[in-house]
Amino acid sequence: MGTTKLTRKQILAEDPFHAAIIRLLEFFSRNRRLISVAVAVAIVLIVGGYFGLKYLGKRETAAQGQLAKAMSFYHGAVDPEATDDPFSKGAVPTFKSDADKYRAAAKEFSDIASGWGFDKVSIVAKYYLGLCQLQLGDKQEAAANLQSVANNSRQRTIGFLAKKVLAAHYLEEGNHANAQDILQGMIKDPQCDLPKEDLAIQLSQALAAQGKHDEAVKVLRDASTEGAEFSTLKQRLVTELDRLQKASGTGRQP
Repeated sequence: MGTTKLTRKQILAEDPFHAAIIRLLEFFSRNRRLISVAVAVAIVLIVGGYFGLKYLGKRETAAQGQLAKAMSFYHGAVDPEATDDPFSKGAVPTFKSDADKYRAAAKEFSDIASGWGFDKVSIVAKYYLGLCQLQLGDKQEAAANLQSVANNSRQRTIGFLAKKVLAAHYLEEGNHANAQDILQGMIKDPQCDLPKEDLAIQLSQALAAQGKHDEAVKVLRDASTEGAEFSTLKQRLVTELDRLQKASGTGRQP
């Protein structure tokens, strides 16, 4: 899954906690192969600053360190010659396989999610737990955890991210109707702060898979008139629109 990138205006309009989480997700996505545990700890502790100063009490301090460890595992390295000690090769956690890496991260995220009630740190942990479970093929458990995060109305941005992952999961599983329902709801929701172009691309794929090619083309055309005129997402959208029109025999309209 790619990380959803918000505009500066959208970030500034959000709760600082949400902005910090989005920046965290973006950073890890860009630096997946280069991240070290020291940097992971530093970044999570920055987010922890929001927790401690504005949201959480002193008792949650330990959760910040556990979240840092879980994050470093999730973005750890893979080496078939790694030992059972993830830090045996240095500062970057290293595992024998992707499965080992995600199992180790899932355990940490699960402990946080189950041990801190409905605190914000536990919601973030449950979101990542769902991502780990998808990687491990535990699809039913992943969907349940992501749905729980999506239903949490207090953490809007993380909730919408969870919905987006769920929609992508349903698309991969061939459950196109469910993916369509989720994506249409997000696009229509004025509180959804994720880029509409990205959601429109996913929605068009769900519609096209159901044979609704005209609706899919309309979704992309409508989205192409919104947002920034030039952006990576807009280029992706135009490319997808051209591909879909060629596949369905629909010509480009002005």
